[in-house]
Amino acid sequence: MPEKTRHSIIPDMPGAKPAGKGKSPAAAGSMKEHSQAAADSGNDHSRTAAGPGKTDYDSLIDPPVKHGIEGVNAAAIGKAVRTSNIPMILMIFVLLVFGLIILYSVSGPDAYGQFQDSAWFLTRQIRFTVAGLVAMFIVSFIPIDFFRQKWIAIAAYILSLGLAFATIAFGVGREHGASRWINIGPVQLQSSEIIKVALIVAFAGYRSSIARLRSEGKIRQPKSDLMKILKNTMIDFIIPVGLCVLVDVVILLQPHLSCFIIVAAVIFMCALTSEIPFRSWAIGMFIMILVGGTLGAVVLAMTPAEKRERFMNNYAHVFKRIAIFTADDEELDNEEEGLTRDDTRQVDNAHNALGSGGMWGVGLGNSRSKYNYVSEAQNDYIFSIYIEETGFIGGVVLMLMYLIMFCMCFIVCWKAKDVFSRTIATGCTALIFVEVLMNISVELQVIPATGVTLPFISYGGTAQVSLLIAYGLILSVSRSGTLQSEKKKALASRKALKPGV
Repeated sequence: MPEKTRHSIIPDMPGAKPAGKGKSPAAAGSMKEHSQAAADSGNDHSRTAAGPGKTDYDSLIDPPVKHGIEGVNAAAIGKAVRTSNIPMILMIFVLLVFGLIILYSVSGPDAYGQFQDSAWFLTRQIRFTVAGLVAMFIVSFIPIDFFRQKWIAIAAYILSLGLAFATIAFGVGREHGASRWINIGPVQLQSSEIIKVALIVAFAGYRSSIARLRSEGKIRQPKSDLMKILKNTMIDFIIPVGLCVLVDVVILLQPHLSCFIIVAAVIFMCALTSEIPFRSWAIGMFIMILVGGTLGAVVLAMTPAEKRERFMNNYAHVFKRIAIFTADDEELDNEEEGLTRDDTRQVDNAHNALGSGGMWGVGLGNSRSKYNYVSEAQNDYIFSIYIEETGFIGGVVLMLMYLIMFCMCFIVCWKAKDVFSRTIATGCTALIFVEVLMNISVELQVIPATGVTLPFISYGGTAQVSLLIAYGLILSVSRSGTLQSEKKKALASRKALKPGV
């Protein structure tokens, strides 16, 4: 009885009968060629579907691994979450919720009087906060190295300079003493808040580019020692600081003195931590003061007296605030001095609110000063009314929250891996906490009134979004711009190279 020929479902499977048994040599040869071609095709398919290192047998047992977009996105999101600074994220959430509660308690009477809705400021601030948080998380998940690109630094500087000039030309808000807002369609923006963050990015990008070019040897040095010193001073100090001073002077011309002071302090901190040599600092400061003083004197001498007087009238509110700060009781009682008790009423009421809170305060919502005794209770003088309602203990709690946040940001600055990351983190940290110090100092009557809001607490859309973006840049540095993150990347790459890991 002839033996049955068994055919394997796998080409050339060991143990299968030869395909050519019982057939003619030609047929056997053709069957063998067909079997070999099928085997080659099957092997190629198994290598692509089952992955490298898998054979036909494995592909029949284990289904091929599918690499889809969903897995890549999930892995990227998981990695971003694992590398995020969770304590800093929790800290900003706590402070924002705390600020919304304070804002609702403080702004109720003013909101009801203006809009017949005691929650009007709160609802708008919630929208601004949500928009700022979205922007913060987007910025924080972008690697900090992305922002060091040359075109971003150039665009940030052009944006800051353009907004500064646009505020002078088209700004509104002159009734408050200065043009600080610009209208873009139905949206009103406070341009100075955007300028502060943009200048930090521009300055950091410039210093990073100079450090990279110098490390690559692309900056040629003159043969003369004097020319070498002057060139390095020009590149390291005069150009970056001078460009920022130009924007700051335009801000002063609006006039917006408080923003001028904040920008000067922030750029000073950026320059201090961006590895500018001390010699460039000293020579650059001398040259800039000399040139700036000379140009100022020439312009002042060539300007007609009427225009000078008109120009000085723009700063009348600044001089009045300084006079109020330095005035004593005798000057206020003397009408010839030009000051009255009514001029100092706002500052005095804010200061009295601080003292009337006592140890534990009068309770949330129970402040008396917020009933039109203090102007802009939801903005400039929110700290005084908060202390009145929560007392000394409430003030200590808020100050501790700011102190914890400052320590977290300082650690990020300390661990920054390079000039760009350090400058970004330092500038954004300085921006937040210079405003904190200025607002509280005004309400404690340490400095004259400036109109600076309390970060993450006071009402303000542009300020809230801009400060959250600045905080997002700090989070981005903590996630991808510190020495610790570099060590984690190196460790992960070493693990990936080890077999079986």
